[in-house]
Amino acid sequence: MSISFATRPATGLGALLLASTALALPGLAHAADSAASAAAEQAPAPTADPASPDVTDASAITVTARHREEKLQNVPLAISAISGAELTTKRIERVSEFALRVPNFSALQQNTRVSGLYIRGLGGNASNDGAEGGVGLIVDNVFFTHVGFSWLDFVDLENIQVVRGPQGTLLGKNTTIGAVIVQTAKPKFEPSYTLQATYGNYDAVQVRANATGPIIADKLAYRLTFAESKGGGWNTNAYNGAKLLDNNRWSVRGQLLFTPTSNFSSRLIAEHYETNEYNNFYPPVADVTQNLNLNGTVNSARTGSWTAKLARFGYTPNLNGPYNANLNNQDRLVANTDGVSNEINWDLGGVNLTGVTAWRRLYFRPYNDSDYSPLDIYRAGYDVDVNQYSQEIRLASDKGSTIDWQVGAYYLHEKLRSNLRTIFGSDASTFFLASGVPSSYLNGLEYDRDGHLTIDSIAGFGQVTAHVTSTFSITGGVRYNWEKKQVNVAGYALNVSSLNPAGATLRTALLNNLGGTTGAAAGAYTLDNEVSRGSVAWLINPAWQITPGVLLYASASHGEKSGAANTSATAAQAALVITRPEKSTDFEAGIKTSLAGGKATINLNFYNNTITDYQGTRVDQTNASFGTYLANVGKVRLRGFELETTYRPVPALGLNANVAYNDAKYLDYADAPAPLEFQVANGGAAVPLSLTGYQVAGAAKWTVQGGIDLDQPIGGEWNLTGYANTSWKSRIAYINPRSIYGWQAPVAITNVGLGLRTQDNRWQLQAWAKNVTNERYAVSYGAASASAPVIEVYGNPRTFGGTITRTF
Repeated sequence: MSISFATRPATGLGALLLASTALALPGLAHAADSAASAAAEQAPAPTADPASPDVTDASAITVTARHREEKLQNVPLAISAISGAELTTKRIERVSEFALRVPNFSALQQNTRVSGLYIRGLGGNASNDGAEGGVGLIVDNVFFTHVGFSWLDFVDLENIQVVRGPQGTLLGKNTTIGAVIVQTAKPKFEPSYTLQATYGNYDAVQVRANATGPIIADKLAYRLTFAESKGGGWNTNAYNGAKLLDNNRWSVRGQLLFTPTSNFSSRLIAEHYETNEYNNFYPPVADVTQNLNLNGTVNSARTGSWTAKLARFGYTPNLNGPYNANLNNQDRLVANTDGVSNEINWDLGGVNLTGVTAWRRLYFRPYNDSDYSPLDIYRAGYDVDVNQYSQEIRLASDKGSTIDWQVGAYYLHEKLRSNLRTIFGSDASTFFLASGVPSSYLNGLEYDRDGHLTIDSIAGFGQVTAHVTSTFSITGGVRYNWEKKQVNVAGYALNVSSLNPAGATLRTALLNNLGGTTGAAAGAYTLDNEVSRGSVAWLINPAWQITPGVLLYASASHGEKSGAANTSATAAQAALVITRPEKSTDFEAGIKTSLAGGKATINLNFYNNTITDYQGTRVDQTNASFGTYLANVGKVRLRGFELETTYRPVPALGLNANVAYNDAKYLDYADAPAPLEFQVANGGAAVPLSLTGYQVAGAAKWTVQGGIDLDQPIGGEWNLTGYANTSWKSRIAYINPRSIYGWQAPVAITNVGLGLRTQDNRWQLQAWAKNVTNERYAVSYGAASASAPVIEVYGNPRTFGGTITRTF
């Protein structure tokens, strides 16, 4: 038995598109020379500005992953990039949608806390406030620490870049898996104004606007970007008719670019994001009602299951997700993000100085119905407040010398509060204690696990590229990082009323369970921990430009991510308040080729990445409320390849196809917690069940992607535009690869669009559809516990609509 709701894996349009691009690309690349000759006889394509849909020529994309502007095909690293124009034209609006075009990349973005970025199946650390992701997020050269910052809608962009492997010798803080780099569009001195409006099914309405131009000619320019999304709720709460999983968000970003002289610039950015949405519903899809033997046969009934406790009320839950919402206490989730940054660049004559100063805050308040029922049992969620301050200074030589070098320093100060609040309702006594227990024993009681984290981090780094010959270079980099973490976690109860001895005994037992305490402590405890340590990251990266169109490269690198803080640790988890650091050593080798004058590209990268003390999520399934925490996994290895190809035989037509294989294995995870359904047969909740040799949870072994885009002149100053992109992933275990629950079957997701644009891009009209075959699929699962079922985070169903864009 396996739990899976992907009903149409890689069928219909998705399978056809994958097959056609996979078959077409090898033949087209083989015929590149003849195609180039034929293309030369055609009329040249209209000149495209940054809004043009003609964006799939990989050789033309400029990236900044090494803090220098370089053509994507000239960078000897495993890096993928999507231009801002393509993001806009193909309505790739959220970080999670980058996965449609970037192999071995995925993102979870249900809400601010349930967010994470993943490269090769690892790195996200969703739902853990005290942990930085193994995949870093860097926006306009500012490193974002909290995983929730990745949840934002990034609009009005120059490009996004996904860099694989440990980062740190140049990019912000250390990361162990990779980094996502987002570059927003800069102010310009040429006036431009763009308005975009979208209407879609589920009454989704979206508005985008940006304006840029001079304030003082050649000295001061501005850019203002506004975005708002409303509606789109596709799941109805049977209890009150509310539309869940909706959009109700807006954002504004203002920029000033100051260029008083030709060798100095200062870019100031201020932004605000605000959401008030029902995006915190996770449909229950199964419950562990039976204890199983390891061979899958039934051992015994599990009498303390979520379903059994609900039966005390005569209520039978509906497990037919996703359309099974029946929640009396669900309310909107509130999240606000503010940020200010300033970047200066100063050409000192042969040496360039860059300084980036930034501040960012996150405010998050959930209002969850945590019992997944119309009963008034309990609400639980994390109130989160984050403030981060960072300063980075870099010196870099001019390009073109025999030796190119960069050195810099980085400082980060972060203060975070994460308070896990559990609030009990009028039905809590029956659910948590027993039938017939008076409601007053728990009604109105609140229990908090209140965590505070302070981080101070300082680093020095440098990177040197020696151009040994005109075609061979070798890059070396090193970084030393010192960091101090201070953590305090306190457990306490609020609204504690006077009870008779029997009631007080029952309540004390529950509070001890919630806090991991014993005796008369009744959940009250305090944990303090402080860790200071240094770490070293390094990189060696030779590259050989064999011909102008063929680049051969290799790299060896090492990075470390500091220990994660379990800001909601119970007293029983005192030894895990701060985990051990995560260490990653990575070896990569690849080849980048450009054919037919850049019309075709074929890039192939091989990798072998070993991570020791990987910080993995565990669930304390004996805890009556939330019990998620981080612990170290002995060793994980990622091994595989990424193949990315593009071909544009004529200016009007572009094709792309990607294939990735990811053998992500637990090499040493003997102490893995057993899935809930096997714990009785395995000897109890405290007895581990090894995952050594199994595929890492959340990592697909195969990814296949394909796409076609069209930008064909049809006369009268108009072009016909269109695109189709699909991404197929193999079977994934989201909870535990030994569990019978939480499996997603292979599935292909396809997005399409068809439209018209004027050749000067002043008007663009488009009809579009996402998940056009309406696949029902999971992007994550949550494990069952003492008081909760198996829950599923669903991907969006089919959405469609129309968009009109006007540029002045």
